[in-house]
Amino acid sequence: MSKRSPLTRIEGVLAYIHDNLHKSLSLEELAEQSCWSRWQLQRVFQSQTGLSVAQYVRELKLSLAAERMLTGGERMLDIAYELGFNSEVSFSRAFKQFFGASPREYKLRGLRVGLRNPLTKLTNLASTSVVDSAFLQTRIEYRPAFSILGVSSPIKGVLSDSPDFSTIVPETWCKLHSVLHARSIPASGLIGVVDTRMVGEALISYWAGVERQVIKLGGQKNHQTLGLLEIPAQEYAVVSYTGAISGFSHVVEWLICTWLPESGYSGVEGFELETYGAIEGRGNEACTEMEYWLPVDKKV
Repeated sequence: MSKRSPLTRIEGVLAYIHDNLHKSLSLEELAEQSCWSRWQLQRVFQSQTGLSVAQYVRELKLSLAAERMLTGGERMLDIAYELGFNSEVSFSRAFKQFFGASPREYKLRGLRVGLRNPLTKLTNLASTSVVDSAFLQTRIEYRPAFSILGVSSPIKGVLSDSPDFSTIVPETWCKLHSVLHARSIPASGLIGVVDTRMVGEALISYWAGVERQVIKLGGQKNHQTLGLLEIPAQEYAVVSYTGAISGFSHVVEWLICTWLPESGYSGVEGFELETYGAIEGRGNEACTEMEYWLPVDKKV
């Protein structure tokens, strides 16, 4: 009988957590399920997921509680007890620490902000030979309307007979950086926008831009070469990624092809967002912190 790999064991631990969020899920209980000691479990779990066991369990419980508060008429006390919290006080304290708002404030606001989804194992779509992670985690975020100043290009998407995304997008960013440099505009708050509202059967629009609030509006003449794009308020599924820029497309493919169909959310046409941190290195080996924001609606 072949031995299970550490990754397979972690998958088993994750499945147990996901199926038993109504329990207290102590470290001792999870260690027993994994066949590791408590220390070994914590070490392997942190290595494979980037999260501590306690952090992961707590964030999932609180996210589930927030979702239930937004969609049902349950009492907070009942939700707290059903998710294994000892009291409403301990639940409220943990909730506010994580979301920055009390359960009551969060419910009154009525927006999905900061909801964590279960970790999902990468598939061949996002090969771990390219993406340096075994699992990815999404979160659900509401983002208010905002605008960007930037340059845009029509691109032939995946429905085209001759997709040109990989060539047009870098060219669009080069145009933006040229304008920013020429106009002495700081290259911060960078954001890419894929306008999926189809121009044609296979033609979409890509924007490379800067959030308008980042640019000081005092020098209007500096912005004449930049177009303005208004992004409406929307709920998004967000995935974060740190690593080589070359691996980002694999993460996006995983989000759309693997995570979304099983998520309980539906993708909607609109504006898909890419955010970038500081870029280190050059070419395909350049690394940065990135996020992809996919517009979604909760399935009824």
